Amino acid sequence: MKKINICGKDFDIECNAFTFVEYRKKFKDRGIFEDFGIINNFMTMQVLLTKTLKQKNPNITQEEIIKETSRQLITYLDDYIEAVTRIGYICCYSANQRIGEYEEWLKNLTRINTNDTWIVEVTELAVNCFCGREGI
Repeated sequence: MKKINICGKDFDIECNAFTFVEYRKKFKDRGIFEDFGIINNFMTMQVLLTKTLKQKNPNITQEEIIKETSRQLITYLDDYIEAVTRIGYICCYSANQRIGEYEEWLKNLTRINTNDTWIVEVTELAVNCFCGREGI
């Protein structure tokens, strides 16, 4: 079990076989690996777009990069936010079933940035759990 801070609140997170089973029960429309794909695709597009912007304008500011990547990736944002919050929730739920249902848990998230560190931490935990890349 690991502790993680999401939007200023500490949560225990865990990933195991229960996580996989509960994910499918709670989110019937997509499996956890489909959501991993959504996250991976979004992050890849974000990195490639950032690289392209820097190549075209080496003096571009971080603020300008964020503004332009947000504008260009807006159509993918709904699926990305849904995927990261679902994976975050299920890892918290796997550690502590008393956290309630997904919609209730979402009320703890005051804001979500596409580059929040908790997103990487939770996603890495889950990927490592299912893909056997512990310690990478």
